[in-house]
Amino acid sequence: MKVFVSYSTKDLADVEALQASLAASPIEVFVAENSVQPSDRLAEEIQRAIQRCDLFVLIWSKSAKESEWVSQEVGQAISLKKKILPIVLEGSMGLPGFLRELKYLDAEGRKSEAIAEAHKIIGREYNKLIHVAQAKRQSENEKNFVVAAGIGALIMWAFSK
Repeated sequence: MKVFVSYSTKDLADVEALQASLAASPIEVFVAENSVQPSDRLAEEIQRAIQRCDLFVLIWSKSAKESEWVSQEVGQAISLKKKILPIVLEGSMGLPGFLRELKYLDAEGRKSEAIAEAHKIIGREYNKLIHVAQAKRQSENEKNFVVAAGIGALIMWAFSK
């Protein structure tokens, strides 16, 4: 599972706390500050990561609200119909525009608890993806079995003639 985190660099400590909480899991977390290498094209890497992500996490704060990068990342996530998990660092702010209808994690005065809760939500999303992938594989295996059984029956019929 791939998670993209949108944030203001002024909130990097909170972002890194979330990233650290997921470090031991198989979940890949994209944080531009740590995921983009010097000399890489920042905008291209960010766009690619948003396109590939399974979950878009927004760390929302006054600083994020003032960041033109964050607003563009959110716009791209919305246009790509990505599932968005907002974490609001300053609860009185609420969410912007098209995100207002989403339920968010209120982290004001309870950042550790909100990060733990986000970790659980991300884990549930990961388990859903695993379940869907397993069901798809099982369906493909069943189709392959039916085809193989049909071919086997056809061969048996041909040899019996």
